[in-house]
Order: sequence, then structure tokens, then C-alpha cells
Amino acid sequence: MAGQTTNTNTNPAQQQTHQQHKRKCRDLGRRLIPARLLLGVLVAISLLAPALALQSPPDKNFSGDNRKPAFRNCAGYAPKVKEEQSENTYVLTVQADDPDPDQTIRYSLVQSPFERPKFFIHPTSGVITTTHTFDRDEPIHEKFVFVTVQATDNGLPPLDDVCTFNVTIEDINDNAPAFNKARYDESMSENAQPDAVVMSISASDFDDGNNSLVEYEILRERDFQYFKIDKESGIIYLKRSIDKRPGQSYAIIVRAYNVVDPPQDAQIEVRIRVVESSIKPPSFVNPIDTPIYLKENLKNFTHPIATLRAVSNMPDKPEVIFELNTGRTEQTNSKNTFVFNQIGNEVTISLGKTLDYEAITDYTLTMIVRNTHELGTEHQIKIQVEDVNDNIPYYTEVKSGTILENEPPGTPVMQVRAFDMDGTAANNIVSFELADNREYFTIDPNTGNITALTTFDREERDFYNVKVIASDNSPSSLFDNGEPNRGHQVFRIAIGDKNDHKPHFQQDRYLAERLLEDANTNTEVIEVKAEDEDNASQILYSIESGNVGDAFKIGLKTGKITVNQKLDYETITEYELKVRAFDGIYDDYTTVIIKIEDVNDNPPVFKQDYSVTILEETTYDDCILTVEAYDPDIKDRNAEQHIVYSIHQNDGNRWSIDNSGCLRLLTTLDRDPPNGHKNWQVLIKANDEDGVGTSVSAVKEVTITLKDINDNAPFLVNEMPVYWPENRNPGLVVQLQANDYDDTPGAGNFTFGIDSEASADIKTKFSMDGDYLHANVQFDREAQKEYFIPIRISDSGVPRQSAVSILHLVIGDVNDNAMSEGSSRIFIYNYKGEAPETDIGRVFVDDLDDWDLEDKYFEWKDLPHDQFRLNPSTGMITMLLHTAEGEYELSFVVTEESMFVPRHSVDAYVTVVVRELPEEAVDKSGSIRFINVTKEEFISVPRDIQSPEALSLKDRLQLSLSKLFNTSVSNVDVFTVLQNENRTLDVRYSAHGSPYYAPEKLNGIVAQNQQRLENELDLQMLMVNIDECLIERFKCEESCTNELHKSSVPYMIYSNTTSFVGVNAFVQAQCVCEAPLMRPCLNGGSPRFGENDVCDCIDGFTGPHCELVSVAFYGSGYAFYQPIAGCNNTQISLEITPQIDEGLILYLGPLNFNPLLPISDFLSLELDNGYPVLTVDYGSGAIRIRHQHIKMVADRSYQLDIILQRKSIEMTVDNCRLSTCQTLGAPIGPNEFLNVNAPLQLGGTPVDLEQLGRQLNWTHVPSQKGFFGCVRNLTINEQTYNLGMPSYFRNIDSGCQQSVAVAFSFGIDRNFIIAIIVCLALLMIILLAVVVQKKQKNGWHEKDIDDIRETIINYEDEGGGERDTEYDLNVLRSQPYEEKLYKDPYALQSSMRDPNEIPDIADFLGDKKENCDRDVGATTVDDVRHYAYEGDGNSDGSLSSLASCTDDGDLNFDYLSNFGPRFRKLADMYGEEPSDTDSNVDDDQGWRI
Repeated sequence: MAGQTTNTNTNPAQQQTHQQHKRKCRDLGRRLIPARLLLGVLVAISLLAPALALQSPPDKNFSGDNRKPAFRNCAGYAPKVKEEQSENTYVLTVQADDPDPDQTIRYSLVQSPFERPKFFIHPTSGVITTTHTFDRDEPIHEKFVFVTVQATDNGLPPLDDVCTFNVTIEDINDNAPAFNKARYDESMSENAQPDAVVMSISASDFDDGNNSLVEYEILRERDFQYFKIDKESGIIYLKRSIDKRPGQSYAIIVRAYNVVDPPQDAQIEVRIRVVESSIKPPSFVNPIDTPIYLKENLKNFTHPIATLRAVSNMPDKPEVIFELNTGRTEQTNSKNTFVFNQIGNEVTISLGKTLDYEAITDYTLTMIVRNTHELGTEHQIKIQVEDVNDNIPYYTEVKSGTILENEPPGTPVMQVRAFDMDGTAANNIVSFELADNREYFTIDPNTGNITALTTFDREERDFYNVKVIASDNSPSSLFDNGEPNRGHQVFRIAIGDKNDHKPHFQQDRYLAERLLEDANTNTEVIEVKAEDEDNASQILYSIESGNVGDAFKIGLKTGKITVNQKLDYETITEYELKVRAFDGIYDDYTTVIIKIEDVNDNPPVFKQDYSVTILEETTYDDCILTVEAYDPDIKDRNAEQHIVYSIHQNDGNRWSIDNSGCLRLLTTLDRDPPNGHKNWQVLIKANDEDGVGTSVSAVKEVTITLKDINDNAPFLVNEMPVYWPENRNPGLVVQLQANDYDDTPGAGNFTFGIDSEASADIKTKFSMDGDYLHANVQFDREAQKEYFIPIRISDSGVPRQSAVSILHLVIGDVNDNAMSEGSSRIFIYNYKGEAPETDIGRVFVDDLDDWDLEDKYFEWKDLPHDQFRLNPSTGMITMLLHTAEGEYELSFVVTEESMFVPRHSVDAYVTVVVRELPEEAVDKSGSIRFINVTKEEFISVPRDIQSPEALSLKDRLQLSLSKLFNTSVSNVDVFTVLQNENRTLDVRYSAHGSPYYAPEKLNGIVAQNQQRLENELDLQMLMVNIDECLIERFKCEESCTNELHKSSVPYMIYSNTTSFVGVNAFVQAQCVCEAPLMRPCLNGGSPRFGENDVCDCIDGFTGPHCELVSVAFYGSGYAFYQPIAGCNNTQISLEITPQIDEGLILYLGPLNFNPLLPISDFLSLELDNGYPVLTVDYGSGAIRIRHQHIKMVADRSYQLDIILQRKSIEMTVDNCRLSTCQTLGAPIGPNEFLNVNAPLQLGGTPVDLEQLGRQLNWTHVPSQKGFFGCVRNLTINEQTYNLGMPSYFRNIDSGCQQSVAVAFSFGIDRNFIIAIIVCLALLMIILLAVVVQKKQKNGWHEKDIDDIRETIINYEDEGGGERDTEYDLNVLRSQPYEEKLYKDPYALQSSMRDPNEIPDIADFLGDKKENCDRDVGATTVDDVRHYAYEGDGNSDGSLSSLASCTDDGDLNFDYLSNFGPRFRKLADMYGEEPSDTDSNVDDDQGWRI
């Protein structure tokens, strides 16, 4: 160790802490600065002050001396930290002092770069905290930790001091006692008397000191009253006489606990078996009672260290078995440090592993001997480990020190630290000596302090490598030479520099020419450099004079001169700067000449302000104004100024100007609203130097004032509509008011009259008197509700102007008609069943009056309904919370009374249909935007064609969609009808078989059949798949993504006999690129537990979310996938394996031509003679990119990467980044985004691209020929596509697995494959015909031959009646069940059941059962044994019980949807078959029962 101690029994960790030594005090008297030198320094500082005031503050560490910092109390640092404390636990605050003034000390920890830090020190405060949780106990054994702290000042050079101390880890009671046996099963004689020793029990505690003391007690449970225990030793005694017979046993619970608070404890069950008195336990012969001492370096693993002998005490059975107990701690042999070997009745104990005194100092071994009666005796052996000198001293991480030059002998240099990890003071005291350089340095053998023996000169030698030897204090056990262990380390001692030389510039004069006067601030001009032989000197630069206007600044430490202020050649052309270099004591000066060069930095100047007044709406052939400007850089104003004039922001191309400054008017100007202005502003731009090179410009505003002419006709400004009540006598209706945009004096006197072109009806019913409109007759609102009256208004200006304005007159209603009975229908979509209380519509009665609500009173005809509430004043019906799905018939009584109508009451009937809509239906919905239709027109049936068969536009759309999607009307939901501006209407719908169809399928089919739907509905579609991002820059300037918003709060559309309550669902544009969301696991995959966005997938589904990532095409197919969003940067990646060298791989573009919205954007990727060709049209022209480097051949896979950006388009093949592999292009025209709302199509397209290209004027039309090959791993913007599971497709192979593709990969002709398939099909048909004929001819009775069907089992058993083994399933076949299936395409249209309609489910099943019971071909009841089997002979032709007792034909399940929502899944599964357009030989969408 580093110091001597007299206490040899001290703990090594504590001992090392006390062995720290203080550094020697420095003799500050020797370092006092001489008065003359101090005076010189003060004078230098005073001279430097002005320069420093202009520059950034220099470091304050310039002095004639530089001394190292020193820790205040390094030897006294002895911190302690409790184990198991959390990180950031406070440890200690260290502090070092530096005798030099204005020094900042920074602290750091010194440790190996490979060592995990356990502490953190704050660099300025010196506070040390933990970064590690310590564990003092087994198996970690963190009892103490050495810490080395370094304190470094900011001198030149920086000097440091180190301090090493020991952090003691204190124990806490964090471990419960552990019994040294896993179980205790002992025996005692039946003759045992009270107070006899029964057994002993022991437990160990990993903790230290008092925390490891264990005491014992017997819990008051079971047989506790028979025994007692010594709480300190764990010896169990018999407390009372035994009352059990041999073979029986006692059980007690022993608790071991700590004696400190809070206590930790453990419990164990002890079982004590009673044995006969003749049965005695074995005993040890001459047991070892004294400790055994072993050196820790003992390596003899074969020599016994102890031998024990035992006798069984059973003469007839002398055999015994020994066992060395394995305890719970290392001290009790938990790691098998000792092993045993039994020979007869003798056992030897030997060493099993090496010993280490520094880890374990003593062991307690428990040897157990048992006889054949399983009676045992224990004996404990104590083993003491003795320390040997087996550790070589090691040094801390400090490897270098510093001493300044010219320091006197005896100056401290550094302190080295070394430690010895031996456990006793006899082996771990370290002393030091120098191996070399003894003429320059000396070392204190106890403390390791190195001091100088001479004065050093850095210019002569700047470092020394000094070798130090650290020796411990006893002969080594590692080397057999009688010498102590020694550690060697070379330390580098650097000679620090002092400032004893003057700096000097490399040049006396520096020149910087051609510095442009418009140079930016901080532009580097020149760098001056001064040199100093002293490395410790920091040279500071300053500008002393010549810096006019503070034009320049100099880097304080770099000498770089940069521009500080704006320069002006016209003010000063040359600067002469005096620059100083100062090292803190000495200085030097140089001169810097900077020459400024003129640039064209003055813009032209207009000679005056300009304005002019002209007539509006008038053209001028000559200049309306002439402007003139000059260049201030040209001193001669009469010289050519080289000015070029132009119009700045010439919107509308209204003006022109030539280089003479002549401003001309190209179009007439309007003074009057709404598009005109009284004053127009023109910005004239003047560029000097003829507008080229370094041209500078100026802009001048020219004001043009317009003089008004009478060129506008007056117009009506009355608030409209104007109301006139019906039944009122003729009279004054309204005084007309007009306005005129002109402000010509006298033109505001208006004259009014009914236009001569007005109809005779208008002229008869209305007349004008000045500016008053009169009604000539009484009006009846029920005859006509409104009039549009043309009024001609003339002004009195010159020339006279007149125009016709339309006055909208509404005839006000008077309740003069009695109402009659009425009925209405309300359809409600309840989104997820979460609709709150909702107004759903008013009670309707047939009444010609429509402003008479206040004359009516509404009430329930019978009792109020539980699910609805009525407002008696308004007739509004409110659906309450939790209203179930279904159809409700509501009856009301409406009472009316007014001045013209006597009091009377009529009945009103309202049918309310509530349908619950799942979230999936909205998420997978399609959408259409109609034009020129209102929401009321869409949901209602016109009153003039009211009939049971009449359908609203909504119902007609629902019916048409069901035909398109080949599903029942009830499987189609039109659930959103939202009105927009400009008479556009947004409609959302869903359709399902099982499950809901994807939106790309819905929108794709509708888009292909848009013209057909428009003809059926007599409506125009503005957009299929509503996309707010489709019009470029309409919603967003850059990236744009549609986001679907959904609400559980419904909205109502009311239209007399029809009301509709829909789901509030709409899309909004989000100005971001579509980010990959956390997607669900597809195709049977499941989320991985504990990980986000990770799936466990079924074999074959290899995508990140279990996508099937491949699909094959055969030249005549296609597949639809979800469209993409318009992004600034769209990245498309896919892998293809072609079989032929031609075909359309990918198409993303419109599915049809819509003249109302002719969006022409598209992208296509195709193969042309084996080369990939990419065509992209952003809507303003197509760019065609053909890759010519790699030709694609059959049966080989290629990777294609496409990047679409606003200004560039890139295609790369096989990740090749060479210029020959990358194909680049730029979009044509101003558009910058690919705006497409149609599905992405792979393998081909059903669209006639030639016709579509002609309609959209495409310059390049993609190939119509389909792709033949496999497509894999399609990703778009990091989203992997589920290629094998498209929503809509034709002729594909999911997973690229079919044999045709394989055959083609071997080069077999396609026609040959088709021929083989046809032959196989014919062979199967012939075979089937033969089998059927043979069966009909021979009977193939099951009893005569082995039946191959699983439903027939021939065996002899009883219990089935007279025909035990005759289990012919045909006995269940009944006569065909004749029924008339319900085929109404719109089930909700009629409220009454048709007589031929299928009954409800209960009636249906009852009829089925009765039909089976009436079957005359059925055998007796006791023969029915075969219901448990299934097969071809079974009348249960399907697993569905609904198919029982039917004929052999296909069963029609169209009526299942009428059984209610609980049968919807069956209806989806067994419902209508797909049409031919959806079903083909290559897909599985169509199937049959």
C-alpha cells in the first residue's frame, strides 16, 4: 500500500483509505514576482486595455508564472455509500485550489476507457454522485471502490492534480436468511426424553455485520408444543414426552429472522419421524473439532484436507452414506469449493476449486452421515483461509505529470498511486522507488510524491520518461525468489513552458488588394500571423489605429481580419491598419494596407414622382407618361446612363414601356366596381448597365387616376326575396331601390318599369308607379308560390344606361286549407349503435299550406313509444338513446285550427327504420360527388308521382349499385348524403358479401360504369372516389393526403314524406404526405406481444404485416389496389419476374373520361422489348423514360425503384447507382404532383387506354397488352402492398404458385399447356359418366362391397334395431321441399308481407321439421343411427342444417337476409352468387353450395 499503518487487523478497504497522504505545501515565498517585473506587467496591461475594450475579452490567465492546482484534503476523503441506492446518490464533494489568480478548475474522473463508469463528477462543483447501483453481497461483492479524481486549471499549459480515495459500500439488511438445507427430515427415538437434543437447524444471511445475525423460533403451528429451539444456535430440543408411535412423525415450522429492523425472515417445514428405540442414528468417530487452516494459494486438489469416519450404530447393518451439504452461501459451500469422496465408512474432503482470501476468508462445511434407516447425524468443520502475497501492486490511471521550466529544485511534480489487493497488511503495504532518471527526480517511497532535483529548460528538453517500481512488503507467493511482488510503470513528465520570449510578425507590411466595396460582413480580408518561441504564450491580436468607421475587425486569437461594417468606395478607397500582437508580457506591431475596389452598388434614381389622369375604358396610341432615371455610379449626368426600363408585375399584360421611358396602355382600364379601381398603380423597374452583368435595379410607383364615364347600368339593391301575403287586396308591394357603380354627377336619378319582354301574366298582376311596385290582383300561394319579375332600370347619365334586374317575390302562406291524413317514412343509420338523442323528422300530414306549423298540435294516438319522443308544438320526432335496430310503426293525431280553417284532427303514420352501421362499413366505403342536385331532391320521391313503386334517387342508386356489385339490395347501404356549395352532393356507400368490399373495388367498378349509372339516375357525377387533393394546389401547396372523418352524431334531411338520418362522414385534405400508420396484422397474423407494429405470421405470408407479397398475371388479367397520395417525394419499389418481354406492369390513372372533371394525370410502367418504360403525366404533359442499360429476360427477377419528385422523375433497375443504370427525367409543364384518385392497377387494366388517351389528349398512350409474369414486394412510401389478396381482380395467381407459371419458366408453350388441361378435363368427364352409369346399373349396395365413404361403417353392433349395420344415409333424403323464394329487390319498400314471402325463422324451421316428418321414405325411428356421419351418400349435402330435406339441386339462400341481423353472416356466406364479371376460373370469389 501507499503508506504504513500500525493496525494490522484493519479492514483492507478502510486501511487503504487511511493510507492516503497529503501533498507537500508549496513555498509560495519563492514564487513572489519581483517588483520590477510586476511593474512591467501592470504597464503592459494598461497599454493593452484599449485594444481589449474593442475586442472580445481575453483569458485572464496571463502572468509570469503558472502553478498547478492541489486538492485540499485528499487524504481525508473517506466517503461511504449504502448498497442498493438508486443512481444519482450523493457521495462526496471534492475541492482543489489553484494559487494562480482567476483560475477556473474543472474536475473529471480518471478511469480506463473500457471501464463502465460507476460515478459522475460535476465538472465545476466537484460533486460526486453514483451512476451505478452497488451490491455488497454475494455474488457481486462490491465492498469498496477506488476513485481517482483529476483537477485541471485553465492555465497555459493546463496543469492538474489527482486524488485517489476509497468509497466504502455499506451494508443494508436487504437479504432474508437462507436455510442451509432445502428440507429437514430428521428422526428421533421413541424413548427420547424432554430436553433431549433432537436436531440442529442453521440459516445463513448474505448481509454483513449485525445484518447477518440470525435467530430462530418455532411458529405456533402444527406440533409446536412438543419442541423448543435455542434462538441463537438453532438446536431443537424435545419439550414434552412423545405420544406417537414409531413410523409417525411430527411437523413444525421454524422461522429464521434478523435481529435488526426492519427484519427479514424465512420459514421452513421440519419433519421429525419417530423411530423405534432400537434404531439408533449413526455417529462420527473422532470428529474434527478444531479449525483447519489452508493457504489461499493451495492448488493440490487430490490431497485430502480432512478425513472423517462414522459408524451406523446398527450392528446388523453397518453401512453408512455420507453427504456434504451444499448451503445457500459461498461460506457454506454453495459453489462446491470443497468436494468429498467416500470409501466404506470413511470419507475424505478435498479442495474442489481455488481459494481466494480476498473473496472468502472462512468456510463452514456440514457433513451428514446416514444409516440404512435414514437416520442421520451432522458434523460441522470450520476452515480458515490464510492470506498469501499473490497480488502484484497496480497503478491508477494517472500516467503523466508536468513541471514548469525554470522551477527550483524540490518543486513537486506529481504523485503516483499503486494498490495491492491482498487482504492483510502483511502483504499489501506498497513502497515506491525510481528505476531511472534519479539524477533529475526523486520519489517518496511511502507517498509516491515525485519532486524535481534540478531546474529544467523546456527549449533544451521538453519531457522525460520516468520508470517507477511499486513493491509490496513480503516475499511473493507467485515467484519463488524470496523477493516481494513488484509493479512497473513508465510515467511521462512534461516540462511546461513559461512566457520568456517576445512574439514577432512574419511580415512588417501586409497588403490586401481588390476588396470589393459590397463585400459581406465577416468576409475574410487577410490573415496576419505572429510567432512566439514560447508554447505557453497565447498571442492576442488587436487593431491599434487606422480602422476608420470601425470598418474591420480582427480575430483576437486568430489574426484574421474581416469586414465589420458596410464599405463604400465613394467614401474611402484605402485603409492603413496598425495591428498589435501581445502575448501577455511582450508585443510586436505590423502594418496592413487594404485597398477597396469599386462595384456597381448604387441603384438607378428616378428624377421625380410620377402620376397621370386619363379616362376609363379609353385606349391611347401614344405614351400616357414618360419616366426618366439616372445611374449615380456615373458622375456625368449628361453621359449615356445605360438604363433599361420594364414593368414590374405586369398582371393582365396591361402596360408596356420602352427604354426611353415611354409608358403605354395596352388595354382599357375600368374605374367602377366590382373589378375596377379609381386609382391604378404601375411599378416601373429601372436596371442600370443595360440590364446585364452586375445590374442594379430600382422600382418606382406610377399612379394612374381614372376619370369616370357613364358606362354602367343601374341594378336593384332591395333585400330579396320580397314577401307579399296571399289573399291580400291589391296594393303597394315594395319601393324599389337601385344603385349604379358610376359616380357621374346627375346619373343617379333612376327610372323603373316592368320590362317590355315580361310575360303577359306578370304585366297583368303587377304594375309600376314611379319606383313603387303594385300588386293588381289577389294571390293564392297554393296556385303559385313565387314570381320573378323583370324590372328595367335606367339612369340619367350620358350616354343613358339601362338594364333588367329580377325582383324575387314570394307569396306568403295563410292557413286557409284543411289538412288530411298523411304518412311518411324515416330511414336512420345508427353508426356503431352510438347515436345520441337525435331529431329524425317531423310528423307529416297532407296539407296544401306550408307555413301553418303554429296552427297545429301533435300528440301520440295511443301510448307514447319507449324509444321516441314527440314535440307537440313542432311535430319533431326524437329518437332516444340505445334505440335498437328494427322497423317501428308510429301513430299520431294532429289537430289544426286557424281563422280560416275550423278545428279538426287527422291521423298521421310514420314508419321509422333504424339500421345499425358498423365502423367497417364507413372505413371501407366508396363515394360519389354528384352535381346539380340537392339533398332533399336526392332522398325524396316527387309528390306528383307518389306510388308504392316509386323510388327516390337514393333508393335507385342503392338498387343500381346492388346490380353492379351482384349482391342483394339489403347488402348495400347509402349512408351519407352531404350538401356542398355549387349544388354538389357527396354520397358515401358501402356494400358487402362477407366481409365488406374494399373501397378500391367499389370505386373502381363504379368508375368503369359511370355512364351507365348516370343514365339510370339521370344525374351527373363530378367525381367517383371523392378526393379533396385531386385538383393540384386547390387545398395544399405541396403534399396532400385525404383523411376520413367520422362522427357518431348523425344529421337529418327532412323532405315531407321522406326523412333521412345519415352518418356524418367526409374527407378533408391534410397538407402532409401520407405517413405509414400502425397497420393491423393481415391474413391470420397476430401482433407480437410486447412489440409495436410487429406481427407473427403464418408460413407463406412474408410481409411485415403478414402480407402475401407476390402475385402472378398471365397477360389477360389485372388487380386493383388502394390508390396513393400526392406527395413531394413518392417512392415506388417492386420486383418483377417477366415471362415475356412485352406488357403493362403497373397503371395508375383514370378509369374513364369525365368531361366535367377531365383530370389527365397518370403513371404507367411497362415492358417494351424487355426494357422497362416509365411514363408519367402530372396533367400538363407526359414524360416517357426508357431504361436501356439492362434488358430483362424470362425467369429472372429484377428490382425497379421509381422516385417521383416535383422537379424530377427517376427510375433505377437492380439498385444500380451508376449513371448508365439510372434513368432520369423532368415533369412536363407547370404541374408538380401526380393527382390520381383511381385504384392502382397491376398486371393490366380493364380500361380502353387508346380511347381514354384520345379523350384526354395524351401524348403517350400505355400499352393495352397485359403483363405475363410475377410481381413481388411492392412498396409505396414504406407501405407494403398485400399483392396476393387484391380487392378486385381477374386472372391472377396469388403467390405466383400455379403450375402454368412454372411450366412457362421451363419454356413450354402456352397452347400446349391449354391442350393438356382440356384433355384432362375431358378425361375426368368421361370417368365421372362411367361411374354414375355403373352406380345406377349395379346399385353398389353398401352391404355387399367395401364402401369408400367415411359415412358408412360395417361392423356388428347392437342398439340400432333390426338393421344394425345398414347405415345408408339416403334414408334421410326426403321429397323436395317446394317453396317460392322471395325475390323482391328492395325488401324495405313494402310494409306488408307478401303471401308468398318466406316466414320468419321460427316458422321456417318448423316447416322444415314437419316436411321431414312427412317423408314416407324414412325408416323406423330405431334405425336412425347415421346422423353422426357425413359423406356423399348423406342427404345432408352440406354442413349447413338449412340444406337438409332438400332436393339434389342447388339450394337458394337469398331469403336469409330477411331473418334479421343475427342471420346476416349466413346471408353473406350463402347468399347471391357473383356475376360472370366477378367470377372466373382463376379466382375464388364465386362459390356454390
